[in-house]
Amino acid sequence: MARLSPSARGETTADRVMGHRPEVLEAWENLRAALSGPSSTLPPQLKEEVRRTLAQQTGCRFCASLGQPSPDHATRRESLAVAFADAVASDHTAISDAQVRVLFDEFTLPEIVELLTWISFEFAGQLFGCLIADESATEEEKQAFAASIADHATPHADSRPRATPRHGER
Repeated sequence: MARLSPSARGETTADRVMGHRPEVLEAWENLRAALSGPSSTLPPQLKEEVRRTLAQQTGCRFCASLGQPSPDHATRRESLAVAFADAVASDHTAISDAQVRVLFDEFTLPEIVELLTWISFEFAGQLFGCLIADESATEEEKQAFAASIADHATPHADSRPRATPRHGER
């Protein structure tokens, strides 16, 4: 059972706890929608692998129970994003300029901004889950989450031509 009692607002336990501050929950949901909506610059599978990687280190039982990160990654972009997320989760204060610069080998500046925002958003949400002592997902919650991930698994940024140059390109 969570350390804080849930409200009637929200879908997950963490959302329902956050629902005691409806304006905060609304802002949180709006940011989630902006990062996952049609204007997103990163493919859903990449973001899910980042989420799973963070979940192994943040202490949120609910988040970790939704799936282990894949040992192999479909693209170099996904591999770089996951490695960067792992470094953030291990010690965000140790991130170097070189670690950020290498992202420019595969990502545009808008994509990097979205990746860093996604990592920060997921890390914060998972830390919140840890702080409220959220429990592991139920089988029903796991199935619903898996279905939501499958719904978003469509051709995305990795299969589109680059409209925005990478850092240093003209």
